[in-house]
Amino acid sequence: MRTITVENGYGLDHITITENPIPEVGEHEVLVKVHAVSLNQLDIMVAEGIFGTPLPHVLGSDAAGVVVQVGHSVKHFAAGDRVCTHFIQGWQDGQLKAEYLKHRLGTDVNGVFAEYISLSEQALVKIPDRMSFAEASTLPIAALVAWEAVVNTIQIRPGQSLLIQGTGGASVFALQIGKMMGAKIIVTSGSDEKLAIARKLGADITVNYRKYPEWQQQVLELTNGEGADAAVEMSWSELRKTAESMKLNGRIAVVGLLGGQFTEISAFPVIQKCLAIHGVQVGSKKSFEDMIRAFGLNNVHPYIDRIFPMEDIPEAMEYFRTGKHIGKVVLTFLSLPI
Repeated sequence: MRTITVENGYGLDHITITENPIPEVGEHEVLVKVHAVSLNQLDIMVAEGIFGTPLPHVLGSDAAGVVVQVGHSVKHFAAGDRVCTHFIQGWQDGQLKAEYLKHRLGTDVNGVFAEYISLSEQALVKIPDRMSFAEASTLPIAALVAWEAVVNTIQIRPGQSLLIQGTGGASVFALQIGKMMGAKIIVTSGSDEKLAIARKLGADITVNYRKYPEWQQQVLELTNGEGADAAVEMSWSELRKTAESMKLNGRIAVVGLLGGQFTEISAFPVIQKCLAIHGVQVGSKKSFEDMIRAFGLNNVHPYIDRIFPMEDIPEAMEYFRTGKHIGKVVLTFLSLPI
């Protein structure tokens, strides 16, 4: 079987397609024939050696496919089930615990960018028939972290305003989820074309941060000086501006660090506005199942920018790295339907 692997050094130029045997199925494991996978910023970071991951290493955290075999102690899956992966395998419900972080797919253990994967049943979630494999492959990180941020952390309410940075995978899911929850959506981006798509997806207010470098002033002006009730922070380096954009008792869910891992911020707006700033690291399997159920009830479908064949992984990674996309970028195996 083919796998997408980083070997012989870090960097996107060291990502290769290698041949490996189909994995054997353990007593508590499920063998899945993968139809589609999707890219995340995490894959770039792993490939570039940010985590010092031992090499060779199979990339990827997001995959969807069909169960072809189960171990004799598996209780919740059977051959023919349509499934996608669950990133933090041990996190089934409740609060995140340190031990759960030792086996994150594609980060601490080998990933799922392969034609066949064998995983614990804890690491899989069933997907509905109405959802394509390409769509389902986008859910494990981007959708779930947006759900965890908007629904469980921020706890957005109908009529409240939600500020979202950018139009990448997690940002678009946050837009869709916020809209589903009845929020007023504010989106920032450096592209008028992307902002136009955001408006089609339901954004109520859009701000181009290239035209308005101090974009927080635009957010305040366009909300009649009130600011936003809550925010999904994707940049981190822009946290000062996000804080200045908030209402009193505003809530900020920190989801990404696309602007880098360091920032400068005055304590003044945090204290004066009584802001709550929370870090978010994806979510539990219970949250995942709740999200899939809500998507079905509200007819929410992932926004996929492009689908590449697996063989075009270098082109797909470069396209993703340069931020040309909106929503998600998917890879599929040409021999299988998506």
